[in-house]
Parts: sequence; structure tokens; C-alpha cells
Amino acid sequence: MMTKVFSYSTVLFLSLAGLTCKSTGNVASQKAMYRSIYFDQFKLTYFRRFLLKSYNYSAAIQEIINRDHSGFTEPILSDADDHLIDSLTTADNELMKIDSAKGPLRAEGAQGKRPFDYMLDKLNSKWLDSLARKRAKAFDVPKEWLTSL
Repeated sequence: MMTKVFSYSTVLFLSLAGLTCKSTGNVASQKAMYRSIYFDQFKLTYFRRFLLKSYNYSAAIQEIINRDHSGFTEPILSDADDHLIDSLTTADNELMKIDSAKGPLRAEGAQGKRPFDYMLDKLNSKWLDSLARKRAKAFDVPKEWLTSL
């Protein structure tokens, strides 16, 4: 009789331990998923802001951005992230203006602003990835996001 009780207790304990581990694993994977969403949103916001600024907020670019449904629909980035991205894109746009002033020294057809080239370099750079990862690492997943577990 004592052996049966011990056996059932052991099975119950191991089952509960297994459920606990699974829950913890789900929370960790949820956090990884939200950090990934954050990372993508950070780079997408940079891209949109830089595109707007590099084309001087033209109506055509604003229409393209307004028609695009990329990214997350709810706000993911903090005000501090928004401010940082705004500052970075302003500085990058100024650097691009300086570069475009050197346009007459380039071959014909390569003169003037080159926002796509500049933007692709930035989006593919390790620097922007690293910055987005650092910001995402500091990003805490709101507890409300985890209530569905």
C-alpha cells in the first residue's frame, strides 16, 4: 500500500514538474517572440522616418507610407525609442545632404542625393542591428502580453 502511494505521489510530482517547465519555456519563447517583433519594428520605424526625411516629407512618400501595412498595429516602441530614432534619422539625413553636395564630383547620373543607397547600407549594417538588439534587450515585455499563457 505504501509503495502505491509513493508511486502515485512520484508520478503526480513529475507531472506537475513537467507542466511547470513547459510554462516557463512558453514564457521564455513568448519573450523571444516579442523581442523579435520589437527588433523588426525598430528597424522599420527607422526606415520610414529616414525615407520621409530624405525626401523632405514629400506627398508621394507620405502616401506610400500611409498605404503600407507593414509592422505591428499597436505601439511597440517607447517614447525614448521614438526620440532616439528621430535623432538618428535627422543626423543621417544631414550626413546624406553633405554627401549629395559632393555630387558634382561624381560621374554623370550619380549626382545628387542617394537615399536608397544610404538607407540600404544603414539597414544592412551591423551597427543598426546592434543598436536594435541593445534596445530590445532592455525592453521589458509588458505583463499584459503574457496573460494569455
